[in-house]
Amino acid sequence: MIGNYKQVRLYRFIALFLLVALLTTGTGLAFADGSTAQGTRKASPNLKSSNKPTHINNGTLKTLLGMDSDSDTTDSNLSLSALCQSLIGQTNLYKKPSPNVDMINGDTIVQAGTQLGCNSAQNETTIAVNPENPKNLVAGTNDYRIFNTREGRNDGSGWAYTTFDGGATWKDVQLPHLTFQTGATGALSDMDSAGDPAIAFGPDNTVYYANIVFSRLNAGGGITISVSHNGGLTWGEPEIVQLDGVDSAGNPLPTDFFNDKEWVGVDPETGTAYVSWTRFGLVDSPIVVSKRDQRTGQWSPFVQVNPTFTPGGITSYSQGSYPQVGKHGELYIAYESAVCQSLNCDQPTDHDAIIVAKSTNGGRTFTNTEAAVDYDFPYNPDTGRSTLTGENFRINSFPSFAIDPQTGRLYITWADDRNGQYDSFGNSIKTNGDVFVATSGNGNNWNLYQLGTSADEVYPAIAAYDSKIAVTFYTRSYDRNGTGLDYAYVKANGLGNLKQNDVTRITTQTSDPGIQFVGVGAVSGKILQGIFIGDYTAVAMGSDLVIHPCWTDFRGMPGLTSPNQDAYTQAIPLK
Repeated sequence: MIGNYKQVRLYRFIALFLLVALLTTGTGLAFADGSTAQGTRKASPNLKSSNKPTHINNGTLKTLLGMDSDSDTTDSNLSLSALCQSLIGQTNLYKKPSPNVDMINGDTIVQAGTQLGCNSAQNETTIAVNPENPKNLVAGTNDYRIFNTREGRNDGSGWAYTTFDGGATWKDVQLPHLTFQTGATGALSDMDSAGDPAIAFGPDNTVYYANIVFSRLNAGGGITISVSHNGGLTWGEPEIVQLDGVDSAGNPLPTDFFNDKEWVGVDPETGTAYVSWTRFGLVDSPIVVSKRDQRTGQWSPFVQVNPTFTPGGITSYSQGSYPQVGKHGELYIAYESAVCQSLNCDQPTDHDAIIVAKSTNGGRTFTNTEAAVDYDFPYNPDTGRSTLTGENFRINSFPSFAIDPQTGRLYITWADDRNGQYDSFGNSIKTNGDVFVATSGNGNNWNLYQLGTSADEVYPAIAAYDSKIAVTFYTRSYDRNGTGLDYAYVKANGLGNLKQNDVTRITTQTSDPGIQFVGVGAVSGKILQGIFIGDYTAVAMGSDLVIHPCWTDFRGMPGLTSPNQDAYTQAIPLK
């Protein structure tokens, strides 16, 4: 999730106003205050607990309060040096990562800001495999290797990483004209950053690459799609799905909306593409979806996915949508939302949930089903977002979604803190993020499985093919200090073989996520390293039953660069 500074400030003002109103009416928020209490308890799925709420009540506020930019927050204070600066000129002490593969070629050096002299970062990974050629994959990240003269720093600009040898080697290709620094014209000329990458293959070697784009200087922002017809080697001009806060010439306009956290799905038979995203407004944050006309390349006006609210039902306080198309053309969209008795979301039974919307008429109308309850991670007042114990990077419980192209079965995965330890006031003592998988044959009835270890697991992704399943995620189980990250997976041949604790390590060495993206603690006043590592990871599996996990690694390229955030992968046969 990449935020717009001015837009975020506007939302924070609105959020603050609403927070004051909530607090004065007796509705509190779950900020850890150091209170002591007798006894401990498990996490609660409720948005409001019997004593002090464990979670922020209003889903919009919960997201907006955590919607800080991915960008370094200390660029104006160059005395605050990123950890990566202390490593400039030093030997990279990490070992050669093989068989892990660094996908980044031609990484650049940051020219200004608190990461001056460091290798540019790549994070928040996405990957897809060609259904007609399992050796052809395309991946992407938030890629910060291009300097933006308007900002005086590097920013996201949109890059694709393409392979035709099953992931052994990668070609990095810049998407044309998404942003100011990549030569955008017209409405997109006011866009300073591209991010929240999402990639999906359709038939005939066609690849769809979705991004959010936004201005750092003004309120404009929107959703774009770049299309390749040769497996990711070359890309066409960006197609605008939605754009607010800017006119056709790139002049800023007032807007009350921010478009965020998009994803793309494609019908495997017809090639029809859909993009869903969160449309943040002044009072809610519904999921919306747009459909591409294959003849004209035009995108339809968006349709709201969330149902009309009824007491005890799904609200429009939503985020993290993920569309997929089934074997028979049915459109499914998984997302996280709040289920509440009223739009105040202030009752003990109110809770967060994974929702699945289904459309059988090409995205014109939807039925929404609660697939599972999910549990928030604890709010960290020092970082202003949810974090694991001892970490600075933000985390979430957004779903990752896959449909088995052979069987049509649906699989959704996410991580939450239901097994974390809390005191009797609802303050977090220690997180224990676990990975969950919900599965269904029809989108209506869901079964739930738990994966992971006694350590924290976060940011899972899932892939399935011919009843083979792979779930990948970060884990802290290989680090004695409990703060280093590894990437790992659980595999299964059929649902009955999804076993808790059956975890296989992918990374060859634990790495430290506390690098790059600097912030200052709101409570501690300390310099916080590594406040952003991306909001998700990815995995793909093709007809050869080889999985291709794709994650943000922190080792850089030992022997060539200092440690920094790079996109890594590895080809792992499941046979």
